[in-house]
Amino acid sequence: MLPGSEYEKGCSVNQVVAAKNSEIEKVNPPKKAFLNSINHFRGIAIIFIVMAHCYRPAGWQVETLADKAWFNLMMNGTVFFVFISGFLFHHVFSHRLDYKKYMKNKTKFVFLPYLFLSLPWIIWHITAGTDPLMHLNYTQLTNPAEIASWYVITGRTLTAYWYIPMGMMLFALSPWVMHLLKKQHLMHYAIPLFIIAMLIHRPESNLNAIQSLFYFLPVYLFGVWSSEHRDSLFPFIGKFWIPMLIAAIGLAVGQAYFLGAGTLNKPAFEITVPDLMLPQKMLLTLVLLAILNKFEHISIKPLQKLAEVSFAIYFIHPWITTPWWMLYDSPDIFNLQGQGNIFTTLLVTLGIVIISYAVAVTIKKLLNKRSRYLIGW
Repeated sequence: MLPGSEYEKGCSVNQVVAAKNSEIEKVNPPKKAFLNSINHFRGIAIIFIVMAHCYRPAGWQVETLADKAWFNLMMNGTVFFVFISGFLFHHVFSHRLDYKKYMKNKTKFVFLPYLFLSLPWIIWHITAGTDPLMHLNYTQLTNPAEIASWYVITGRTLTAYWYIPMGMMLFALSPWVMHLLKKQHLMHYAIPLFIIAMLIHRPESNLNAIQSLFYFLPVYLFGVWSSEHRDSLFPFIGKFWIPMLIAAIGLAVGQAYFLGAGTLNKPAFEITVPDLMLPQKMLLTLVLLAILNKFEHISIKPLQKLAEVSFAIYFIHPWITTPWWMLYDSPDIFNLQGQGNIFTTLLVTLGIVIISYAVAVTIKKLLNKRSRYLIGW
């Protein structure tokens, strides 16, 4: 807008100033406020991710109803991760998204570390591996290049690495998500996709990235919507977090009693019971968000540190946990003979997180900024 234009002549001083500020913000959008609550949530989310891979070395057999209920509350922490990713996409990128730069950064700092850290295990799977070789359980491929490509596409190289092929597709959908944001259609898609996700469940052995995408996409969209409507959502969940917590526990106990423990991984079009863990985890997401928001003014240093290094911990911890179940039939570092529980699992989780954190910090000191290409941090 130019000074002295016809528009300015018909406006008050305040209107002109406001209009000019609006024009400036279009060129240089203001930085969004840092949210302690979301950052603390990132720290908690990575604990849940690691914990889901620690019950075996903790000697936990998960047999009683109480065990199964605890297990259901513990598992599928990826929902937290995906929700936070959607929330931060809106909070950080929605007002200034450069798609080409966005995908370039995701490729450099997410996909490249995935490739680098997968390569030694792919070679091991092809040349030595377990007996039988893991890929032979799922495919008839014999050509080394095809086998290596299969591991990259599925993420079967290490526990938890299945998330990256799905995550890259999720990042690639950013223009579509921006379109839904502008049209105010996020929930128009999130709700029906949520129902579909409850019906298709997570894929067998998490090998089908497209099925995983359909399962987690509504969680991501809800994260985006939650950031957009944070001013109205946070007071609501702050008021009703106790009933939501009771409902989440009820779903976990109900699943334990009627369906058993853990996620029900299956082929997408196989007809079975609805997935109760997804709504349970969404309720827990809101509960944790409501509680953390009450301490928004406080910086909890351990969680801030975990949040900062969370993606590196994600990449590193399977290097510690995976060999337990790859090399041993019944890994049990405490020799508890199957008498472990949620508390021994928490103890093992704490140890794995500390070791992963120490490894990440060491790599960071050795490689400086270049460490982002290896461990994403």
